[in-house]
Amino acid sequence: MKALDLGFLYLLLEVNEAIKYTKCELYEELLKHGLDGYNGIGIGHWMCLVLFATQYDTSHYEFTQGHPYYGVFYLSGRVWCTNERHLSMNLCKIDCEKFLDDNLKDDVECAKKVASTKGGMLSWKPFSDYCRHPMPEIVYWECITE
Repeated sequence: MKALDLGFLYLLLEVNEAIKYTKCELYEELLKHGLDGYNGIGIGHWMCLVLFATQYDTSHYEFTQGHPYYGVFYLSGRVWCTNERHLSMNLCKIDCEKFLDDNLKDDVECAKKVASTKGGMLSWKPFSDYCRHPMPEIVYWECITE
């Protein structure tokens, strides 16, 4: 029982380090991490994904139909990371809790792996549901500083 209590306390501490970005803050972060044009995917598509998947929240956690999803990129705990509670392929070789903090570097590295797979961006259900259409600058136009 003590291990469970310590685990819960650890989770609370990690969540406290999370950020819910504004649209423009996240836009700048994604640009800084090299996502615009990565694997032919424009920044508008990335912005659409995180809007509909997590509303720009790095501490996002969701358990849907037996699948846990973590962080701003809605990364599957059964495929991309491990939470030691579910079987996982852990293709990004990382603990899922790392996707719940404010450090986007590991999240972006894993998201790039997802985007580079055969399914690409369509691997994300929120993307296939809402973001398949051409993504004009209107998604982030107010964030562009010239």
